[in-house]
Amino acid sequence: MPPKKAKGYAFAAPLPKNEVLTDTLKQKWVLGQSIGKGGFGEIYSAAAGETPPKKDSDFCYVVKIEPRENGPLFVEKTFYLRVGKAIDVNSWREKHKLKTFGMPIMHGNGSHESGSSQYRFLVMDRYSKDLLSVWDSCNKTFPLSTVLQVLIQVLDVLEYIHSKGYVHADIKPANLLMGMKKGTENQVYVVDFGLAARFNGTKDPKKAHNGTIEYVSRDAHAGGQTRRGDMEILAYNMVHWLSSKLPWEGMIKDCVAVHKAKEAAMQNVPQFLKTCFGKKQVPDVVSKFVKYVSEMGFEDEPDYSKVRKMFLDGLKSEGVKFESPLSFTKPLEQQNGDTKKVRTSPRKVTKRGSTNTRSGTSNESEVENRDSSCSDIFEESDVEQEETTVKKRRVASKPKPKPKEKVSWRDCPTAKASRVTRPGEFTPANPKPKKKS
Repeated sequence: MPPKKAKGYAFAAPLPKNEVLTDTLKQKWVLGQSIGKGGFGEIYSAAAGETPPKKDSDFCYVVKIEPRENGPLFVEKTFYLRVGKAIDVNSWREKHKLKTFGMPIMHGNGSHESGSSQYRFLVMDRYSKDLLSVWDSCNKTFPLSTVLQVLIQVLDVLEYIHSKGYVHADIKPANLLMGMKKGTENQVYVVDFGLAARFNGTKDPKKAHNGTIEYVSRDAHAGGQTRRGDMEILAYNMVHWLSSKLPWEGMIKDCVAVHKAKEAAMQNVPQFLKTCFGKKQVPDVVSKFVKYVSEMGFEDEPDYSKVRKMFLDGLKSEGVKFESPLSFTKPLEQQNGDTKKVRTSPRKVTKRGSTNTRSGTSNESEVENRDSSCSDIFEESDVEQEETTVKKRRVASKPKPKPKEKVSWRDCPTAKASRVTRPGEFTPANPKPKKKS
């Protein structure tokens, strides 16, 4: 039996490289190396067929596998069977004329036996780096234009899954992955549907506080899964990515206290935003969106067109088009008040992923955590080098201070006033006349 985790989920025992899995449609999938671990089991690179490719970059898929007695992957598999069919996803994309659409597609699923252990598995596309690792490398802040571009892409996916009767319930940067295939470098994919659930207007106390506590909606804190909740989670992400702060970060171990803090935040949006942004100006689009979310009802359907226009207007005010490449680093003029800029557009290269530790759910961001074959979405070393060059230019452009003139002891005001003619001698400026004897 595979070893158990603290919360009851079993680790998947390692499977040998080149192991072949057969899904329910009799398609074959050959495993590459293990490239990550989730709260449910192991993640492997994979390729279609029985013959392993020679290059690691040719393993274009990932296989998420967990012991059969676990549950999170079963939830995700069920969701994909109902919502993630290629024909449905592509039909929605064409109907809404979307140039980009970050809804993943499941390519296969099934059961597998190895030794005395039984597993269930899921086959997905292989993606690149997750936004959490990008955000961390950018000093935990993104430019407003980038945030709006990402949110529009996420909104498209939420509108799709809401139309199928589901909510995601766990939007966060670790669950937003960049594309790895050529042409998808600026595409954000929404992954990890381990907490996806149907919205039905009820609350289940047994499911209270499910999700990533920093972003969990007020409804989810109370055990409810709502479309309003997904929009609220989006709002918390928006504020966090821009300000690097959420008021309840220091109390995340106390779910009830976090819930109360969020209730207070949505009752007084201006104060909430002031707490997060401090002395920095709160972007207009942020105030509008958070206020809109705070006014939604428990069972309200989001006005996707209104929110999308809100974000597009914000982009317009920033002078950036939605189709522009994602730029994750701020120009130096925004950082230091300087007019010189560094390159902010990402190179069209692939990225690796990172690990998420929330127990009980799967996360594709873990897939690429140890894959050294994939490059970053932007070359961090290049950015650092350019920043250093700009700093050197800035230093070089400053006028050199004039050398201080040497001051003689004779120029000292005290010396002048006291008529000192050489060191050690003191003569009063107004000597008293000698008394006549």
